[in-house]
Amino acid sequence: MMTDISPAQTITLAKIRHIEELERLDSSITFVERIGQLIHQIQAERGASCLYLASSGKRFSQARADIVVQNQQIETDFRQALQQYLDRHALTDAKQLTLISWILLGLDQLKNLRHQITLLKISFADCIESYNRFIQSLISLIFEITDSSVNSKVSTSLLTLYNLVQAKEFAGQERAVGSYLFGSGSMQSEHQQKLLELITQQNRHFELFSQFGAQELQQAWAVLQSSRLQQQHEHLRHQLTVAKDQQTLNTSASDTWFALCSERLSEIWLIQCQLVQSMHRMLAELSAHAKKDLAQTKQYLDAMTQSADPNHPLDSSFFNLSIPVESALQFQANEARHTAPVTSIMQLLQQQSQQIAEMEVTLADTKKALSERKVIERAKGLLMRKFDIDEMEAYKQLRSTAMTQNRKIVDIAENILAQTHFSRD
Repeated sequence: MMTDISPAQTITLAKIRHIEELERLDSSITFVERIGQLIHQIQAERGASCLYLASSGKRFSQARADIVVQNQQIETDFRQALQQYLDRHALTDAKQLTLISWILLGLDQLKNLRHQITLLKISFADCIESYNRFIQSLISLIFEITDSSVNSKVSTSLLTLYNLVQAKEFAGQERAVGSYLFGSGSMQSEHQQKLLELITQQNRHFELFSQFGAQELQQAWAVLQSSRLQQQHEHLRHQLTVAKDQQTLNTSASDTWFALCSERLSEIWLIQCQLVQSMHRMLAELSAHAKKDLAQTKQYLDAMTQSADPNHPLDSSFFNLSIPVESALQFQANEARHTAPVTSIMQLLQQQSQQIAEMEVTLADTKKALSERKVIERAKGLLMRKFDIDEMEAYKQLRSTAMTQNRKIVDIAENILAQTHFSRD
């Protein structure tokens, strides 16, 4: 037997769907948290492996072995979290699933990579790039989860997290490159250039992190920047960036550099944990508010039903042309909020449209930042293929052109893509 569907039912259903969406988002944050933990541990393994290779296997052997054992448990935890995420998100899109496939392939082949490092059968450059590739696949998954979020506040927080994780990854690569240089006892210009590019990249993402991050996160970052740890790190960083090619480096400084960088990464990790916990709190507050809104909506609907005139059951306000509804139909955030009790279906719908519109306005700003990142990545890919250069060099070209023309990097990237498209046509 079919039952007529009423506006009251679909209004209530929309509220329920919103609550379910927030619950799924919280599970997404939990999964992203697991991704961040795996990245953090693989970064530690990469650093120890680079020191192990730099010393030809004479140092950091046991420390590296201990990290590997710990990471194997983290990998198991990640696989379990992944399964829970997929169970909770039955409609995970093809892009995320493809990235997950790459990540699982990398996890399956970590054992062989570790074996090559133990036997000193892999170069420093190949070692660091192998770990970088795996970590970048994890960071890319965070980006795609961020891009799929439909809640403005959560999306902004995820974008903040993405930039912090990406900056931390460049800081981790800086630790690895610096450890190798100090450990080898000699400056090599190609690694020094890599170091300079890593510093530029991490600064860019730290700036974006500060731009999108809440005030408490900005304060935590400011404290770290002014700390004695940062000053000591900057002192050793300066030694590496100003040294001449083939200049002798103090090998004993490798331990100090590694320790300082590790402590710095741990401090950044604490900020990352702080951000994740704030996201869980935010979602709990949003969920509580949504449930309260649902209960209030049901009360309004019950009151309307009880007060309805049985002789005039229809609410004719939809066709009352003196009441503007066009902005609500288009979800434009320019309607005044109703502070008094809602007394009609029309008011409920206008209120709901306004709430959605306000979220979409904020979400649009976040999506713009995500879209710009995609444009820049696509342009970098074109430059890499065209000139047979690596990612760092491609970004360097984009940045240099932008500075020369006094324009934004994304504008330069859009021009490159447009010119390529035009030449194909």
